[in-house]
Amino acid sequence: MFEDLATQDIMTVPTSTAGHKCPKCRGTGKYTYGYVNLNTVECGKCRGTGSLKTSPEQRLKARASAAKTKAKKTDDNLALFTEQEPAAAQWLINAKGSFGESLLAGVRKYGSLTDKQLAAVYRIIADDEDRQAARERKASQTQLDMSDLLHRFNLALQAGIKRPKIITHDLMFSLAPPSGKNAGHIYVKGAKDDWGDRLYLGKVTPEGRFYPSRECAEDLQARISKIGADVVGSAKAHGAQHSNCCFCGRGLTTDASVSNGYGPECAANYGLPWDVRPEFKAAKAALKQANEEAAS
Repeated sequence: MFEDLATQDIMTVPTSTAGHKCPKCRGTGKYTYGYVNLNTVECGKCRGTGSLKTSPEQRLKARASAAKTKAKKTDDNLALFTEQEPAAAQWLINAKGSFGESLLAGVRKYGSLTDKQLAAVYRIIADDEDRQAARERKASQTQLDMSDLLHRFNLALQAGIKRPKIITHDLMFSLAPPSGKNAGHIYVKGAKDDWGDRLYLGKVTPEGRFYPSRECAEDLQARISKIGADVVGSAKAHGAQHSNCCFCGRGLTTDASVSNGYGPECAANYGLPWDVRPEFKAAKAALKQANEEAAS
């Protein structure tokens, strides 16, 4: 009876899996790993069901939303910390190195620092302020008049001299490379040592401030200041003593070059006065007359 109503067992009828196929186990619910000895375990992503409730697009959107929420949280944490500790927050934002970066990451994650971390930051800030104050005091004590030196170097650059240089006695003034961090500065170096190197004595900023090195004694600073304020006078004195031009190093051979203490090309390049002094003409005439009298 009711044989015509007999149907296949409902448990044996195949059904479609709900949701979306798991990309990790490819819908099998099992995950196999290993190269030689293979091991099969229940898939941890779908928990052995072989399917996920959300599509790849939905999961991608959810991850983007979570990342956005996390970013907002880190920004909010940093904003809160900045409001509470503005000086420490500013130092962390500008700090370079792993220490500052790690502390800033902690602030973004947790919104605060530990008491010891915060104390360490304020100690560093205090040390930085002390060093800056010391540099400013030192700079104020060594504010020299370098106006004429800067003026001559600017004229030389306009004349096409790429690396202007002045060597007076044992001091050398040279323009820093234009591509370096000290572009526009003038380096000051001392006499050559046994290996041909010159001792670094300091630098002149484009604004005329001189920053001496530790090796630059007060007497050297006085000489540097004298040259920086009067390049022409220093060049003439160097030429009279050493018989060569302090700008190009060439010997002085003509009457005009000897009289001025530098050559005509350098005079044009550095904007220097060019004339034969009456004292020089008189001295030369007297020497010529004395030689003629001695010969006769």
